[in-house]
Amino acid sequence: MNKQQRNILAGVLAATTVDILLLAAVRPSAGLVAACVGMAAVGAVLAAWALRLLRDGADDGLDDLREAVERCAADEEDALPPDLTGRGGAVGALAQAVQRLAEREDDRLEQACRSAAQEAEERARRSMAEEICASALPQVLPDIPSRAHFEVSGLIEQGMGRDCRFYDYFFIDPGLLCIVLGQTPGGGVAEALFMVIAQTTIRSRLRQGRSLEETMADVNTQLYDLGSQFSLNALVATLSTADGRFTYVNAGQQQPLFMRNEDRYEWLEAPVYAPLGMNENVSYRSQELRFKQGDRIFLNTAGLTDLPDRTGEAYGGQRLRADLNTSRSKNLDSGELLRFVADHALAHCSSGRDNGGFALLTLLFCKGDKELAHCDVPARPECAGEVTAFLKKQFEDNGIDKRHYAREAVVVDEVFALCCRRAEPDSHVMVECGVAPDAQMVNIRVTAVLDGVDPMESADAEPAGNAVSFIRDNADYITFKPGKERDTITIVCFLS
Repeated sequence: MNKQQRNILAGVLAATTVDILLLAAVRPSAGLVAACVGMAAVGAVLAAWALRLLRDGADDGLDDLREAVERCAADEEDALPPDLTGRGGAVGALAQAVQRLAEREDDRLEQACRSAAQEAEERARRSMAEEICASALPQVLPDIPSRAHFEVSGLIEQGMGRDCRFYDYFFIDPGLLCIVLGQTPGGGVAEALFMVIAQTTIRSRLRQGRSLEETMADVNTQLYDLGSQFSLNALVATLSTADGRFTYVNAGQQQPLFMRNEDRYEWLEAPVYAPLGMNENVSYRSQELRFKQGDRIFLNTAGLTDLPDRTGEAYGGQRLRADLNTSRSKNLDSGELLRFVADHALAHCSSGRDNGGFALLTLLFCKGDKELAHCDVPARPECAGEVTAFLKKQFEDNGIDKRHYAREAVVVDEVFALCCRRAEPDSHVMVECGVAPDAQMVNIRVTAVLDGVDPMESADAEPAGNAVSFIRDNADYITFKPGKERDTITIVCFLS
């Protein structure tokens, strides 16, 4: 090989080296790597042609071609000069081949850059949606006495899915807790914002005193009127911490699993209504349970239920219930229980790609039977003595001295009298009394058929007006909540 041939071959190898270095330096995405592989192929073709020309002795013009390729590699030129690509013979054919390959790889590189930009934009949108979803998770519940009557916890497993999901729990009043588990199909920013609007509306309606059924109807109408294509699969429930009454509506969510104290988990068979915002007119009906000490409910979204194993069997079949029943002997708190289920579900899944993500929530009722006392009497003034006797026994059973509850007994007596004046004939009044474990707070609920009218708002004349003034002056917290069949007055008094 003479000196000129060596120079030509060195130039060819230099051009090939430039492409290889470019391939090693640019690695932002698979598309760009593929494009760089194609650019390296240009160098390989050039090397093959050069070697062929050297073998054939056709070296005329190779120096010019080498220099032109080096200028292109150094970004001094965008293309080979026309005098090379328009030349005849083997050198011209080689220049034309190199130019075609370079143009093709430029197109591929441009397309790869567009794909990389789209992927980056998608990642940014997904990150923003995840931040919005994270903002929907609940804050720490206030440390009030009724907080000791239950244990609640939630968990989000993000997974590979594209759905927005959340769990929520909050106090409607000091004796009434609300829990929500929700999911909106789709993982974009618009879906996340829709989900937050739905969550906020549920909170707002319940705190305005709307019943659970009315709240679900209101939220469904408002979301439908937004005119979007989105919907919210949600299970919304309330728990009375005084007596363990648990009321829920299932709008497109999975059936919950329920465990009686020391018993096994079983599915709650109840109607599942249309997701919120899907249809214009939906008549939601609530279901009611009575929790006792040690009872627990477990809620999950479809992502957990649908996880498949290698045979295609879904985790939400008997496997989920079996793992929950296994957990009973492990003395797990609520957070540990959810992590236990999530870990077993992910181990069941045959591939991480099948994990679309899920949300879990569990609620344990901790209140003892002694604290669940109530009396149910006819709505007649002569039955006031039974209510007073019931309160006296309840206070004594909880170790409260008489001088500390005299005021509360009079408050309840006045409320009972107002309810008797307003109640439907032949109806009953139920009085429930819950005492905090530290005996520093009394939570009393009076339930009666009052046709949705607050007896304290409608009592203006004497002596009812004086009774209302006394009640408001001596109760630390009092609220009226109309119901579909029975209305409820909640009274909270802190003992001095």
